[in-house]
Amino acid sequence: MKHTKKRLRRLTNKTEVERLKEELAKKSQELYDTKLERDILKKSLALFGPSKAKRKRK
Repeated sequence: MKHTKKRLRRLTNKTEVERLKEELAKKSQELYDTKLERDILKKSLALFGPSKAKRKRK
């Protein structure tokens, strides 16, 4: 089965679109993980306060 130039371009574009969709899904997951980590760190800082190294000595 021969592919015309137009059909080959369409197939190439489809794989490019699929690749971009996968990349977007990966980046979205990374963003979600980063936000979750940030929220956990904020919560732990609120519960336990700043570290001793940052506290001022009198």
